[in-house]
Amino acid sequence: MGLPPYSIVIDFVSEGEVANLIRGYVELGGKKVRFSGVAYGRFGGQNFAPQFTPGARTKLAELTGDFAGFEEDLQLRLVRGDFEAKPGKDEHHHHHHLGEPEGEHQR
Repeated sequence: MGLPPYSIVIDFVSEGEVANLIRGYVELGGKKVRFSGVAYGRFGGQNFAPQFTPGARTKLAELTGDFAGFEEDLQLRLVRGDFEAKPGKDEHHHHHHLGEPEGEHQR
């Protein structure tokens, strides 16, 4: 049996030289379950380690029937960019590319 459909929303990303702190939620079965994590590895590929509170892990295990499988699927989808970015009301989407002085990225 496969995982139920779910969507991923990222609503906060910090700016870091090597790693970014990320917060967001998954929407599954009409419920929003928050997560945080660290995205790192700009050289040689991306990686993301999602973190859930014990209560969120329990809720996701109930909703998916397979928390380990869900966590692996979530990690792969985040690395592929399969999510929606919705900055909080007081935040902006901003980033820079390696090799560019900060603030010179052409949008």
